[in-house]
Amino acid sequence: MMTAAINTTDVLKSAPKLLKKRQKHSRWLGLVLGIAMLFVKGRVSEDSFMEDTLESLGSLVIAVCVVGRSYCSAYIGGIKNDRVMREGPFSVVRNPLYVFSFIGLIGIGMISEMATVTLAMLVAFIVYYKFVVAREEAFLLNKFGEEYARYKQEVPRWWPKWPLWHEPEEITVRPKFLRRTMMDGLLFFLPFMYFEVVGTLQSHGVLPILLRLP
Repeated sequence: MMTAAINTTDVLKSAPKLLKKRQKHSRWLGLVLGIAMLFVKGRVSEDSFMEDTLESLGSLVIAVCVVGRSYCSAYIGGIKNDRVMREGPFSVVRNPLYVFSFIGLIGIGMISEMATVTLAMLVAFIVYYKFVVAREEAFLLNKFGEEYARYKQEVPRWWPKWPLWHEPEEITVRPKFLRRTMMDGLLFFLPFMYFEVVGTLQSHGVLPILLRLP
């Protein structure tokens, strides 16, 4: 029993530090991936129907990510740790912001035109955010107690349970947090421009293609 108590305390102490570093970790991962992509290319033929389709669908999926994250932020912005949010997207899944981020990664993977890169990003996301969410839930459970315990029991962590959906007649939106989420969401479109530039440089022989991935 003593060991379990110590482990829980350690989790709670590490949670704020972990959450603070989350964006930093994501940026470093993006930088490493970006450098690697300078010399890697997919096997999809240029200017083909498949390439155009993947780019169009990928852009659409990223748009869903940005809109979804902004919608979630309208509910949670500025009050994340003040109360247990159980309305709107938070009524059907406990981590809708992360779910939409996952969808955004799928879109980025489609634009990269490489299933290998897509799979690598998704696996990295699942492994990392399983760790992050566990810490967040430990923090919230410690703060809100039985109220959050019921929320955990009734609402899924990742896969939305749509019959639970409910929303209020109106909500109070904090523009600063909504604007910040929208600006962060637009970062999901940067890979599209990046892949376009890199692809052009590779086509003209400026950047060598060292590896072709499926």
